[in-house]
Amino acid sequence: MGRSSLTALVPLLILTATTSACGVVSRNPAATLPAGTVHVLHSASVAQLPGGREARGAGLVGGHALLHVRETGVVTRVDRLTAQRWGLPDEVRADDGHELVWASLSLGGRQWRNSDRDVEWATISVLAGGVRTTLTVPLTGSMDPQAYADAVIVSVPHDAPVLLQLTDDGVTQSIDVRAGARIDDARGEYPRPLQDQGLRYAGNGAYPTGETVRFQALADGYSLEPWAPGLGWARDGRAWLAIKRLRVSGGEPREELTLDPSRTFSVTTPEGDVHVADSDRIAVDLSSGIIPHGVYVEVPATFRYGVLRFAPAGLKRGLDPVDWQRPPAPADFPISLS
Repeated sequence: MGRSSLTALVPLLILTATTSACGVVSRNPAATLPAGTVHVLHSASVAQLPGGREARGAGLVGGHALLHVRETGVVTRVDRLTAQRWGLPDEVRADDGHELVWASLSLGGRQWRNSDRDVEWATISVLAGGVRTTLTVPLTGSMDPQAYADAVIVSVPHDAPVLLQLTDDGVTQSIDVRAGARIDDARGEYPRPLQDQGLRYAGNGAYPTGETVRFQALADGYSLEPWAPGLGWARDGRAWLAIKRLRVSGGEPREELTLDPSRTFSVTTPEGDVHVADSDRIAVDLSSGIIPHGVYVEVPATFRYGVLRFAPAGLKRGLDPVDWQRPPAPADFPISLS
């Protein structure tokens, strides 16, 4: 699919943030943090914040960014040694009637090669007490050593809700930091890592002239994605099944063979429903052997098992279907996402 996920470790630092209402971003924190203060932290050592508990399944997948909460905690103070390991100059405490809510994070960008859609970069924000604080952390495939943070801590009134939000291509998804869990606006769960074997195909066909043409196809696996480059977000209750790092070749450059995904790829579910690949694509010149955007099939978000059919007889020459004396045989490949 021409993309990668990046997670970077960075030197000891405190990143800044911008606040859309009246929240406070403290650059030189005193011992007591005022309500609304938000810090984005990183520890250069293996340091744990106090009162932590593992957050299970608290991950968000966007088109350009990945956000995962590893641990969350609620405390009234952070001792001096721990605070200094996280880049704070001294012990910090919550103000009277307040507490410190924190989350340790894994933030990553996603790089999409040859995307035909210009989408704004994703943003990460904290919503606490009705105040949204946007973290100034670039995420889209950035290799900037200051582009990633490892924790966020916010001072809020007792029991006040705290949300960590990922906004990407017009969709906002949230994690309840206190609960360490996604809330209802989060897109579906997507299993990863996924099947590795992918598909391997080799077959021959014959034109009406009797000339033989050979086809090959290779893909490294499959994944479910909420968003696809050039296609955007899948519909509610659906997901994009991505055929990862797909290469298809066949014929000679002079033959101008092209691939229309909707005529060539389909997925059948265990219930017998057939879903064809998205057709809103420019046909791919097979002489290059590379599918620059990847191939995506919209399936139910609950999809885990099925059969992918590759039917090279659906190829075209220019805009017209190819005539065959003997079409290349289709092939079926089992899919099992786990």
